[in-house]
Amino acid sequence: MNVTSATNNNTNPTDAIVNSPGNDAASIKNEFMTLMIAQIQNQDPTNPVDGTEYVTQLAQFSQVESLEQMRANQSTQMVIMENLGIVQSAQLVGKDAMVPASEFSIEDQPLEGKVFLSNAVEELNIDIVDNNGEVVHTLNLGAQEVGDTPFTIDPEALDLPAGEYSIVANTTAGDVSKKADTFVKAEIEKIHFISASGMMMAELGNGLGTISVLEISEVS
Repeated sequence: MNVTSATNNNTNPTDAIVNSPGNDAASIKNEFMTLMIAQIQNQDPTNPVDGTEYVTQLAQFSQVESLEQMRANQSTQMVIMENLGIVQSAQLVGKDAMVPASEFSIEDQPLEGKVFLSNAVEELNIDIVDNNGEVVHTLNLGAQEVGDTPFTIDPEALDLPAGEYSIVANTTAGDVSKKADTFVKAEIEKIHFISASGMMMAELGNGLGTISVLEISEVS
């Protein structure tokens, strides 16, 4: 009679494993507890089970369960941060951003930009090049100190027709001539996220296209 009862009790834990709703740490831990209780209930009184191994395995299950909860919390936080970024990014739309650029398009409104100089120069000239590769005008800005040097391209004053252009900033310091980095200001027309990387991208006017918001040097 006792043997029949023990056999039935040993079968129940197996059924619990077969009918398990999932393989996550919590489910496996519950299955382990069921098996452990069944074994303790049906142990040989003259040869009791050593509980040390059970305690060790329970501790391991608890660690795995905690790691799963941490990963779930991190995923939730990432979603919250992304949604928060989307909300905050809406405030950038319609504002002007200064970004690294040398190619742009103009119509009838002045275009603002700047040249970054890593050292003082005796001469700074900005060549405005049309879509055919011809220099149509040169802005002579003279001697400049280290830092940002602003400039404005007024299509009406310079008699520049609407279209696509590029600029080249040439510097001279002593016998050394080299090019400098240029930045152009444009309106932020749209903000969107790349889901795969979580990168926030800005779509800009003046033909500057789409860039990462990390490339924006200033917003006004």
